[in-house]
Formats: sequence, C-alpha cells, structure tokens
Amino acid sequence: MDQIRAWTMLFHLQSRMPGMSVDRLAAPISQALTGRMPTSPAAERAVVDAAWKPGYRSGAEAGHRRAVEGFQNAAFDAMSRLTRTGIDDPDARNLLWAVAETTTVIGRTSPPNTPGRARESAHAAARTDYPDLSPIAAGVVAGWNHGQRQGRQDARHSTSQAVYAALAKKIGEHQISRTQIDGRPAVDWFVDVIGGVLKAPPEEPTLPSFPVASAVAAAFRPFPVSHTAAPTVSPVASVPQPASPWRSR
Repeated sequence: MDQIRAWTMLFHLQSRMPGMSVDRLAAPISQALTGRMPTSPAAERAVVDAAWKPGYRSGAEAGHRRAVEGFQNAAFDAMSRLTRTGIDDPDARNLLWAVAETTTVIGRTSPPNTPGRARESAHAAARTDYPDLSPIAAGVVAGWNHGQRQGRQDARHSTSQAVYAALAKKIGEHQISRTQIDGRPAVDWFVDVIGGVLKAPPEEPTLPSFPVASAVAAAFRPFPVSHTAAPTVSPVASVPQPASPWRSR
C-alpha cells in the first residue's frame, strides 16, 4: 500500500483512534503492507504491530505529561493551603517546592523508548472488536488504541517513580519521612498523589505550562535546609507495577 492510500484510510479512521496523527502513522502502515497481500493474516498482524508502536509512544507522552501535571498541581495546591493557614512550616514548604522544581525538570525529558512489539491483546481485539471494519482497518485501530493505553499507563508509573527517586536524592528520604503535609506524613501525601496520577481519566491532557517566577511563587520558595538521608520505604514501592511491555514478547 502506498502512503497516499494509507493516509486516506487513516483519515477516515481518525474518530476511532484518539490522539492519532495521520502523518505519524502513514509511513509505518504503508511499510507494513509492502509486499504482503492485504487479506493475509501476516498483513493483519503487521499493521497491528505497526500501529501499536507509535500508539504506545503517543500514550507514553500523554501519560508522562499527566503525571507531571498531577505532581505539580498537588504541590501548588498544598502550598496554597499552607499559606492560607499562616503556619510557618519550612520543612513542608521546602519539600513542596522541591516537588514543583523536580517535576518541572522531569517534565522536560522524554518518556521511555517505545517497545518493539505489540501485545497479543491488540491482535485479539483486531479480530473481535471491530466487526464493521476491514481486517486491515481493524488492525490499525486496535494496534493504536491498545498501544496508546499501555504506553499511557506505563509512563504514569515510570514518571511517578522518577519524580520520587529524584526528590529522595535531592532532599533525602529522611527529610521526607519527618515532614508533614496537610497535617499528615508526607509519605502518605505522596501515596495519594501517585494514586491520583494512576487513576486519572484517559482523556488527552493539554500541554503543561511549567511554573514560572511570580510574586506568588516567590512566596513559596524554600528555606535553606541540609539533612542526611536515611533509608525508608518509598511510596512508589507500594504502587502496583504494570506488566512490562518487554516481558510480553
């Protein structure tokens, strides 16, 4: 299939593939069908794999942004509550500002690389979930949607882990364990934030607007602090981990 025909097919499938970019998929789909009969099982499997990989990447990018936004919003909401109470709590202020700074840095990085192979669930869905579509079109839709869903969830986990690991390195787990946020241990606050990130609705988020210097933000800047880190149990350890895409090969 040439790219013009692939582009036309993808254009008509856009409404069934949230977040899909025709330009991103036209070449992989065209290449997957080169030299294969469109009605053959090999062609059907090839287009599932071809759509799953960029679908996973798209989902990973969205999940990465959503996780970053979740941590940033939670940190600034907690800092606002701290300011409204009028309580001078430098430990909480330092920790929350460190969360905001850490997620800003991580938000400018990329999510993990796209795995190289589709999951069997996508192939099964292509055969059963889209009876109104041709086998090739069904494979494209199933591959993209399943890949995007897996990438989004994997990135939420990996980004949450990266945020906590970077924060523990920045200020020390001992400091995290001795700090209270909203009147409870900071570790419990982290567990709730991570849980919210993992359970967030699947809608595509808007591009994040990273915190910038302002009069309000300046009021949240941390006090100098120096602590010696001591090992504790991190909240990410209690979060169920997704099955790695690589292990499904």
